[in-house]
Amino acid sequence: MTEDDVDPENPRPKGHYPRFADNEWHYVSDELAQTISLGPAGDGEPGQDWVLTYTPEKRDESDREKVLIRLTPRALHELYIETKGLDVETRQMGHRAECDLCGEMVDFERAIPNGQGEPCHRRCWAEAYGAPEWFTDYL
Repeated sequence: MTEDDVDPENPRPKGHYPRFADNEWHYVSDELAQTISLGPAGDGEPGQDWVLTYTPEKRDESDREKVLIRLTPRALHELYIETKGLDVETRQMGHRAECDLCGEMVDFERAIPNGQGEPCHRRCWAEAYGAPEWFTDYL
């Protein structure tokens, strides 16, 4: 098992999240994560609630049923309260990684893989491996 793997039987990370030490932790597989979405329950009209949806795994694929969780304005406010005191780095963990070439944080959205497949800044990749002239438009 690599460092990034999660034990489905014991998904709580070691040494992390002391605030939730006494809570039960659950594992979300990659397949389940791909079914999760959060957004307006309708077409964005004022007063519409938001909805969190996911499709849990079942032994028989035909038994799967999408689960919808209604998030009222109060529920969204509570989610906001839980995250508002977090600094940007903490809030974005899971969306950022350390650039393998310079060591600074890089957003996954903007990262490209280096020669070993690790995330890095485009500028770092260009400096390390050399970049064609057209690539400078993407730095």
